[in-house]
Amino acid sequence: MVATEAATTASPRHDFNSLMARARSEAEHLVDLSNRGARVLVVTHIDADGLSSGSIAFSALARKNFAVSVRAVPDLDPRAIEKLKADRFEFYLFTDLGSGLLGALSEAFGDGFVVIDHHQVPEGDSSHPRLINAWNYGYDGGEEACSSSMAYAFAKAFDERGNLDLSAVALVGALGDRQDKEEGRSLGGLNKVALDDAVSKGLIAVTKDLLFYGRETRPVHEAIAMSYSPFIAGLSGAKDAALAALSNSGFKLKEGGRWRTLGELSNEEKQKVIEVISGFIASAGHGSDLLKDLVGMVYTFAYEDPLTPLRDAREFASVLNACGRMDRTDLGVSICLGDREEALRQALSLMSEYRVKLNKALQKLQLEADKVATTGDVMLVMGEEFIEERMTGSVSSLLASSDRFRDKLVLVRAKSGDSELKYSSRIGDSYPGKVNLGEVMREAAESVGGVGGGHSMAAGAKIPFSRRDDFTNFVLKKVAAG
Repeated sequence: MVATEAATTASPRHDFNSLMARARSEAEHLVDLSNRGARVLVVTHIDADGLSSGSIAFSALARKNFAVSVRAVPDLDPRAIEKLKADRFEFYLFTDLGSGLLGALSEAFGDGFVVIDHHQVPEGDSSHPRLINAWNYGYDGGEEACSSSMAYAFAKAFDERGNLDLSAVALVGALGDRQDKEEGRSLGGLNKVALDDAVSKGLIAVTKDLLFYGRETRPVHEAIAMSYSPFIAGLSGAKDAALAALSNSGFKLKEGGRWRTLGELSNEEKQKVIEVISGFIASAGHGSDLLKDLVGMVYTFAYEDPLTPLRDAREFASVLNACGRMDRTDLGVSICLGDREEALRQALSLMSEYRVKLNKALQKLQLEADKVATTGDVMLVMGEEFIEERMTGSVSSLLASSDRFRDKLVLVRAKSGDSELKYSSRIGDSYPGKVNLGEVMREAAESVGGVGGGHSMAAGAKIPFSRRDDFTNFVLKKVAAG
């Protein structure tokens, strides 16, 4: 099952040279500001791509002796912008957010900001002078470029050779954003540029294998139970069920009294694992698609301790997501910047709490059918009572990868403050239609006085609670219209 990843060629539509020219121009502008004593604040999102991209941008500036700070925010809206403005930094660098609020940012900061992003831009704003966006350079921001690979291009503009090590962090962001959409769940586009740099520098090894959490560190049954992408009903989050299923099949779980890991199994034994899992996947529907997602390219960091989740790039991303969703973005940033002591210890403890919360939310959905409403191709989760605002993205991603909902557009909502709702949406892994989620969520939110946006495969919105039905109806109509 082991093979190296085949090289891919850049698409003719990719304009990497123009991207780098724009990045170098911005780098020169920032150096000039720094020489005049300007303080810079990097503002980023709380998920894995946000924490990775913010850390990359921060590192690039800090290595040039900038007076720079970094801050992660769950959402960017007019109120959040006003709070940032009150801090009175001379320059604001936004990663993984901001493309849908360029007018508000210009009003607040004038020319004192730049947005480095991959989310889709509202019509008419793509040529904004303070925007560096993947779509403007021929990259699909939903599959070929994340904010981390964009921030890595920015870092290379500062010091192409000195910042090559940041390519590893860029891969974490790309995998955290589920952009492994090429054959065999590999990376393409601008993400592949970062991958090639990481491989050339000896930072990462690429192999083809089973894709489970804790491949080298956890017993086989725990690795299966701790894996959520794809989500396997009856096994994900169910360690005892995974243990029983493997035991009943006659699978050899121990060697000399020691639990075996996936990393030490033979190819025949790995095939046996897939056969056991097949029994938990519906015979009808999209079971075969889900099985394909269990095998793919594995990205292993050579310099990380084999006994920690940071060894595997996807598991690294899971750690960052947990930090963000559990309101400890400081830990995520510290880990990206190299802390392998206290920050990592706390983050690993946080992972357990994060998984408990996810399991509780998913169990609630299984037990209470009235919390889920399906209309046509849209599956709506009404999570006001049991899903925390920061968890909507995680829940929507898991459901979109599950056999039950992978052919749906998944829409998860949760309460935000006293008078608003937070929505996260995802395109199911086997969704048959063509919908641009970024546009749908932005237009639906604006129609009810809210804010929304994202990219084609994943997007979010925040709206007034009282307009939830109007928002849902708008989404349903847009999706039905195709």
